[in-house]
Amino acid sequence: MTPVLSGGNTMTSTHLTIEAATKAAQATLDAAEKGNQRVSVAVVDRNGNTIVTLRGDGAGPQSYESAVKKAYSAVSWNAPTSVLAKRLANAPTLKDIPGTLFLAGGAPVAAKGAPIAGIGVAGAPSGDLDEKFAQAGVASLAK
Repeated sequence: MTPVLSGGNTMTSTHLTIEAATKAAQATLDAAEKGNQRVSVAVVDRNGNTIVTLRGDGAGPQSYESAVKKAYSAVSWNAPTSVLAKRLANAPTLKDIPGTLFLAGGAPVAAKGAPIAGIGVAGAPSGDLDEKFAQAGVASLAK
């Protein structure tokens, strides 16, 4: 017989639906295309698992993996990766954590103050542009 868990042994968490993740990824890619940039976009869940990725036409081969790592980093610390990059000055070993990338271009998605997803963008000529596009994806979820 399988035991039934109860009491304080479980917890419920909030996750983006595939529809919401896809909407955010497409809004991010649309913002980049409007800015004439060729990027890849990744949306990951709270656990860092990839929900959806979009590789824009002409995006560089390195952009796909970088976008996933930026999204993972943003959700892991519930902070934009531009902020995380600045933390390296005081904690340089942060960059050694597997799967992370401390370059601007990742934005967390939060619900009730808690991180539930991350959006990562890579491929624009600057991380500031990547992050601007990621923020457009986050903003699309509020509509």
